[in-house]
Amino acid sequence: MPPIPSIPRPVGVHVAIAFQATNRKPNTSTFIYFYRDITLSIQPEARSVRAADKAGSISITTRQRQFFVDATVHLRANLYYQGSTSFTIRYDLVGGAPRSASPIRVGKAFATFGVWAWGDVGLGTVQVLTPAGFESQVDGDPLDATTATSGTVLRAMPANPNTFYSIVSAEDRAAYGSTRISLEGGVEIVVMAWPEDGSWTRTVSDTLRKGLPKLRELIGLDWPVAHDLNVRERYTPALEGYAGLFFTDGQRIDVSEDLDPVVIVHEASHAWFDEALFKERWIYEGLAQEYAWRVQTAVGAGAGPGAERPDLKDPGYVPLVSWTFPEVIRDQKTDDVERYGYGAAFWVIHQVVAAAGLDGMQAAFAAAETNRTAYVGAGTPELVDAADDWRRLLDLIEPIDQADAANAETAIRQFALTAGDAQALVDRRAARERYRRLVSAGDGWLPPWYVRRQMGMWSFAGATKAMAEATAVLNLRDSVAAAAASLGLAPDNAVRLAYEGAQDGFSGAIGIANGQLTALAAVADAEAKIDAAPDLVAQLGLVGERPRVPYEAARSAFSAGQLEQAVASAAAAAAIIDAAPAIGQQRLLVGVGMAVLVLLFVVLLVVLLRRRGRRRSAAAFALAAEAPVTLAADPAAAPPPPSAGPPDVEGGPERGDSPADP
Repeated sequence: MPPIPSIPRPVGVHVAIAFQATNRKPNTSTFIYFYRDITLSIQPEARSVRAADKAGSISITTRQRQFFVDATVHLRANLYYQGSTSFTIRYDLVGGAPRSASPIRVGKAFATFGVWAWGDVGLGTVQVLTPAGFESQVDGDPLDATTATSGTVLRAMPANPNTFYSIVSAEDRAAYGSTRISLEGGVEIVVMAWPEDGSWTRTVSDTLRKGLPKLRELIGLDWPVAHDLNVRERYTPALEGYAGLFFTDGQRIDVSEDLDPVVIVHEASHAWFDEALFKERWIYEGLAQEYAWRVQTAVGAGAGPGAERPDLKDPGYVPLVSWTFPEVIRDQKTDDVERYGYGAAFWVIHQVVAAAGLDGMQAAFAAAETNRTAYVGAGTPELVDAADDWRRLLDLIEPIDQADAANAETAIRQFALTAGDAQALVDRRAARERYRRLVSAGDGWLPPWYVRRQMGMWSFAGATKAMAEATAVLNLRDSVAAAAASLGLAPDNAVRLAYEGAQDGFSGAIGIANGQLTALAAVADAEAKIDAAPDLVAQLGLVGERPRVPYEAARSAFSAGQLEQAVASAAAAAAIIDAAPAIGQQRLLVGVGMAVLVLLFVVLLVVLLRRRGRRRSAAAFALAAEAPVTLAADPAAAPPPPSAGPPDVEGGPERGDSPADP
């Protein structure tokens, strides 16, 4: 028959072990074998041990051992070969007081105890009954659960009962004492304690009332829990060896019955410090311990000695990046690793906080919570999707415009990293120095995302290449600035915007800068030609031309970033100057030609006028001789004398003569 531990009332666990014993030892010709006493081992916490068979009570004696109790049942009669007998051993597992050495707790809201099994291989069974209203949790060897109206039944048929061991924890959440704590900032906490443990209720409540406001102040982030945060009292062994546990999914804290204020604040700080903020366990556990210690130091409530430098020869040593949650502590090796991990994480994070300062840590927490890049550029800080590990922590606590924190880096390298990880720190240092030189060379121009993204990803080879390209752009910028200054001009912000906004390369910025150089060269060429003293022929060609109009238009277009228009206008101004000699020469030739034509026209006109005068005189004489009629007097000439004869006709016979022979 199986033992039947149960919890019928809150005074203890009542155990009944039903045995059926059969004598399998045959007699010999000289000996008869029989059993008068049967001895077996029961739990060391057993109290009120008693035995009975079908006829009633039988005698039983006990002897306390270190890890068990020897219980000897005195049978009512000798048990001979092939004979069988049945009896039942009963005892109580009395719940220990809170914080007592007893591993058993039994109360109105919570109970925990160990479950043993007895019997031959393959023949023993075990059964645990818990009252209605209690939810059960089993750690160790499994027990199958069946729910009934009277409660929950846990059963097992272990292959080897003598090695079977389970821990059953049962709780009735409705029976917990409840104390609500309301603090500024929407902080709502419900302290759930065993009704029998007023000391725990007072300690936890007072610690959270004093500590949480200071914790929020130091961390600098809003309270992240949108609902009630339940803080529940638990028995330490039920926490698998931990003093407290924060359940991220349920946003619930289980805290040991031990009255340790640092542990209480440590677990409360996990509302902020968890995998969502920094994914590596050593970071969020170290932060929780560091800030719990600082809070308790600030409120003067027993913070303890603080962080101590870990020993690399400690039996629990492990690089902190390899320190993971083991779920349960059940062996010395695991206990050593956990003890070392918590201590080392506390010390390393203490160096980090000391180096960054509380304000620097607040900035780091804010950036980590919102996933902002650690390498901020000219615009709105970009968001990153990489998990926040030790690399991101280091970037966030070491702003690039400040000197790197040597002590923090040394602590992380010595106690947190593997050899391969440590080499990354060397590469990072060289890349960050080059980055600072790039910032200095930028003279106000900040590196673009093309560079900063690779720095944040710790892709230092790619970042170094990108920074070389960025330096070339800055050199090109300086060439543009020098060329513009020589002309009394200043470029617009187009290159800077393209540089600082570069995502995948600098082709945009380079194209704009080269365009500016081309435009400046065109403006310089136009200026040189305009300022040069023209000769007489060129001056003649420039008559009526205004080359400074397109030249000034070119300057204005450059200042406005209209590079194509600047080139076109400068070219137009230069073209006017370049064309002036040819135009002047044409104008000169045209002028000379016109002058010659005018001169010829004048000469011809004079000649014509002279001829016309002579012809008019001859015509007047002939008319007077042939037509003796009265005409109007010619005001220009006096009439000839009446006795004068007519003049000879030039080239012809005298009047009255016969015509000459041909």
